[in-house]
Amino acid sequence: MNRIEQNTVDFLKELAQNNNREWFNQNKERYLLAKQNFDAFVQDLLNYLSSIDPSLATLQVKDTVYRIYRDIRFTKNKTPYKTHFGAYIVKNGRRTSPFAGYYLHLGVYDSFFGGGLYNPQPEHLKMLRKEIYYQIDEFKGILNNPGFKKFYNGIEPIEVLKNPPLGFPKDFPDVDLLKHKHYCASTVYTLDDALKPDFADYLYEGMKEVKPLVDFINFTIENDTGEWNFDF
Repeated sequence: MNRIEQNTVDFLKELAQNNNREWFNQNKERYLLAKQNFDAFVQDLLNYLSSIDPSLATLQVKDTVYRIYRDIRFTKNKTPYKTHFGAYIVKNGRRTSPFAGYYLHLGVYDSFFGGGLYNPQPEHLKMLRKEIYYQIDEFKGILNNPGFKKFYNGIEPIEVLKNPPLGFPKDFPDVDLLKHKHYCASTVYTLDDALKPDFADYLYEGMKEVKPLVDFINFTIENDTGEWNFDF
């Protein structure tokens, strides 16, 4: 089993202090070794996830790992490189897939992993809220499962509506669960944690515990009929 290596962490830390093309080009070999290490670690993670989610079995690492080069065209931050490695493992293998998936982020300023759906398409978001409304006991059962709660503190409040979404009753007891714009759960770790011998085991357990959330979302999207008639 591959592990995150000290050299990979050291490279990211130094990149954060020297985020320019000259330094990066001078340390290109170090970057390639760090990327090779991260890719190997993701391959092991992909193998594990494929064993519990067969829909991921055809994916390759190249389908999941993000480029380190930043798109600086539409931002004031002109630093050319990301200070993290990231991988999104999702059905269909496209990082723009409409389905929920699993994410690993190894970074200098933040490191976390988890699963769910970020920035769903409007029609899928509406359908997902409707499914949560009608299957609230099942959804709350996922969030309240002791295994899930060991890693995750519910749905991340990345963007939340102030009022109930249009079309849903305001007096619904769990209306706050319908106000999310993103349905993700994540747990934070440190770079020192990533270097521990048992980090992969911890990561795999966390991914296993978020799988019911991923499955709930994907079942909803896969069974989307496009019918939006509400009957509250």
